Amino acid sequence: MQSRSRMHWLVAVMMCGLAISAVGLPIMTNGVFITPIADSLNVYRGSVAMHNTLTLFMKAVMSLYVPRLISRFGFKRTIILGVILAGGSNYLLGWVSSLWLFNILGTLRGIGTGLLAWVPLTIVINEWFSEKHGLVTSVVLSFSSITGAIFSPVFSNLIDSLGWEQSYRIMGILIVLFALPAILVPFTLDPRDSGYLPYGTDDSEKGMAREREVVKRDEQRDVSLFLFVHLFIFTLFQTLLIGVPQHFPGFAQSLSYSSDMGATMLSIAMVSSIGFKLGLGYVSDHWGPVRSTVSILALIAVSSVILLTFELVPLLYVGAFLFGAAFSIPSVSVTLLTKEFFGRYNFTRLYPILAFSTSLGGAISLAAVGFIYDFTGSYAPAFAVALGINLVNILILLFISNRISKQKAV
Repeated sequence: MQSRSRMHWLVAVMMCGLAISAVGLPIMTNGVFITPIADSLNVYRGSVAMHNTLTLFMKAVMSLYVPRLISRFGFKRTIILGVILAGGSNYLLGWVSSLWLFNILGTLRGIGTGLLAWVPLTIVINEWFSEKHGLVTSVVLSFSSITGAIFSPVFSNLIDSLGWEQSYRIMGILIVLFALPAILVPFTLDPRDSGYLPYGTDDSEKGMAREREVVKRDEQRDVSLFLFVHLFIFTLFQTLLIGVPQHFPGFAQSLSYSSDMGATMLSIAMVSSIGFKLGLGYVSDHWGPVRSTVSILALIAVSSVILLTFELVPLLYVGAFLFGAAFSIPSVSVTLLTKEFFGRYNFTRLYPILAFSTSLGGAISLAAVGFIYDFTGSYAPAFAVALGINLVNILILLFISNRISKQKAV
């Protein structure tokens, strides 16, 4: 059986397509629809945004059940159902005008996206890639941000020319199209069932014996609930930061700058997030997930200090660029840390709980930062909290790593 082939990279490309269908299109580009829909229906923007919140919430809930569904019905059937729900409900959003229908379809879309990401994607990557695992993980998961950067202006222009209704229908069709390769191309969750070994696996007798020993150790590894709770807290805390950049336009206005300058800060953060996601996986393959994640946390802490302390535009742009690193932790780092701390065997049952945490934190982070400003009249407390979260999370991560190292030594 081959351990290095075009099929391995084809699987990676298909997972990029699923990332676009699950998160990039229905979640990362949805912000451009809120105002046009609210103006068209003459309702509050918050009322329109509720269907997006329901999408995120149901995506979080479904993360807990995906492994069971894959085990019972198979990987292909699970993602087919996810594509039908995500693409179909998004298409139907272009035909409705009642808020209660928006909320129902938003809920169905959330169920569909939950069946596609992030759990199925990471499980496939774990099974198909032994070598370059971090790099492939970061590339696949970064396509959510890449899609947002590319398609947000595209859909904004489509809304201006065709209307939000037709644009939603186009998005629904694209969700299905980007997922089609993963549905149509024959491959299995376990590469061995397709006649392949995980990428980079030594297929010699000695290498295979070593891999069996690793799998056996993973199966016998005790999972400390105490340490897993710490990783859950780490994940939830870090996810609360991803709503901060969305408030950069308001932050700029609070400093007496224009909202355009704040929008530039937001764009800088979104673009840098792609680079940090891609770079984190590559660095992790060389430094390990713990050291690479601690480095990223330190950069985010520095950015919080800059945004908290300085008001000069060039420094604010630097702060925004560094804060873009916050998006790489919940998506890439948590995936790599789960496998590093608890092994590939335990990944399938533990990561869905952390994925629930990332989606839940993302659903409340936007509102949390807004409430901080509403109650204090300043965004400074939000940056102070971000600084505190990063410092605490560095300590949590080092504590978990130290405890697990001692367990392995014993």
